[in-house]
Amino acid sequence: MNRCLALALCALLPATAQAGELADAAAAVESAVTANDFAAWQSAAAALETKLWFSAGLHFGTLTLVSAQSTGYGVYQSRADNVYAQGEPILIYAEPKGYGYGDAGNGMYEIAFDIDLIVKDTASGEVLLESPALMQITYQAMVPAREFVANLNYTLGTAPPGSYTLETVFHDRHGGQQASFTSDIVIR
Repeated sequence: MNRCLALALCALLPATAQAGELADAAAAVESAVTANDFAAWQSAAAALETKLWFSAGLHFGTLTLVSAQSTGYGVYQSRADNVYAQGEPILIYAEPKGYGYGDAGNGMYEIAFDIDLIVKDTASGEVLLESPALMQITYQAMVPAREFVANLNYTLGTAPPGSYTLETVFHDRHGGQQASFTSDIVIR
């Protein structure tokens, strides 16, 4: 990493975060780069990445309807459309970001979410179904993993033909925060 890249990282920080911990962490990266100290650069860059991770709060990277369950982070096949047959599984690939970590014991970190589903009629906005804590997802690793994928699998059973909005709400058990996203689908 060169000095220009370190300065670019500083420029990417939100204006409200220029002062304080984020700016100090970015300055430490720049200082290590200027000193050509690779070990210090790695340590300072990791500290900056961690501060940036938590400063954004729980949010999502890639969100897409998929034709098959993902086999790993960044490994998915987007579905060609959002039209489903009655009873057909609705698969969603979701990349949560900014979540917290718990201590799973034995040096392991844990990522854990409770997930709600809210189904609405797209045209009227009427809530047709609310399923709190419909599913739980947990993942454990030896490091605080930041590349995590949630494979969501919904089936609306015998829902009549129509347009529906699926609101998925993630509750971060270890970070104490929540975030949601919507997916519009059509049942034919």
